[in-house]
Amino acid sequence: MTLERYIGRDVSDLPTPIVVIDLPTVVRNARRMADHASRLDVGLRPHWKTTKAAEAARLQLDAGAVGHTAATGAELAVLASGVSPSVFLAYPPVGDERVRAVLGAARSAEVIVGVDSVESVRELSAACVAEGRVVRVRLDVDTGLGRTGVDPGNALAVARGIASLPGLSLDGVWTHEGHVQGKGADEEARRTTGVAAGQLLVEVARALRADGLAINDVSVGSTAGVWSAPTVPGVTEARPGTYILGDENQVAIGTILESDVAVEVHSRVVSTQRRSVAIVDAGLKALSSDGSLHGDGRVGTIVSACGGIVSVAHEEHGFLRGAEGVRVGDVVRIRPNHACGVMNMHSAVVAAEDGVVVDVWPILARH
Repeated sequence: MTLERYIGRDVSDLPTPIVVIDLPTVVRNARRMADHASRLDVGLRPHWKTTKAAEAARLQLDAGAVGHTAATGAELAVLASGVSPSVFLAYPPVGDERVRAVLGAARSAEVIVGVDSVESVRELSAACVAEGRVVRVRLDVDTGLGRTGVDPGNALAVARGIASLPGLSLDGVWTHEGHVQGKGADEEARRTTGVAAGQLLVEVARALRADGLAINDVSVGSTAGVWSAPTVPGVTEARPGTYILGDENQVAIGTILESDVAVEVHSRVVSTQRRSVAIVDAGLKALSSDGSLHGDGRVGTIVSACGGIVSVAHEEHGFLRGAEGVRVGDVVRIRPNHACGVMNMHSAVVAAEDGVVVDVWPILARH
């Protein structure tokens, strides 16, 4: 499907289902977050997995970002190919494909890699030695999420082991304080949890420095925690991702205003045969299966005047409940639960301004 032919036309003319990005909102979000980071005197390194669009990455850089964060080797390769000057791979470089992606990207951009064990970085170390290259690494510290990351009490021992490997330069620590989002709509609990994560990471950095390790970067990262964790003195960098587009889950817990959500999925009603539900053409392949923080299982929230939610979704069908007066052919606007998952479901999205299509953004590195 060639979407370029819709540039200059009203978004109501677009085929559905389709992702529509409000360009002025994206620009505003980029500038607001860059201003926030500047006030805190921390570097802003947005996570690119949210958009996977080169155009969005450039908007973030124009607003003041120092570089980007990637989650996959494919993202790293795209960003390093002239999109971003500095890329942090926030994922263990385990396996030959990831190692090759790191070395390939390092030939054209600054590359930093996040690791949480000696085992996860041995292969990269050997490859760096073979190529005569030194790659910067940061130690991943678990500050409460319980996913990757070394326990703080073991950080020094692991850091010593990583620092002893040739071809690597350990010069930072990092964390993903994703557990802040788990505090839901309790703003004070989110703030306290984010500050605690930042403080713990700073303490680990101090302990490593006291042992003689040259730790310069202290990097935190999440949209839910970006208003708290980077406020801790000693934190040097923030890596939020979802903020650039927003989504229904962030609205649900109060970290993003409805007016700051830039992403919608436009979908047409295709059937009204059932009394209590209408069927739309946005299913799981358009909205993703990411869960709702509302706790009611919804797949998306209708922001058109008819109201309602997409309560259930099959691959190509969405079950629209609670909508008033919809008819076959009507277009409804859906705010998705999670922007990152939705963007990865589409090969291209459209950017719009005042309801008119102004650009088409290819979605890159989807694998």
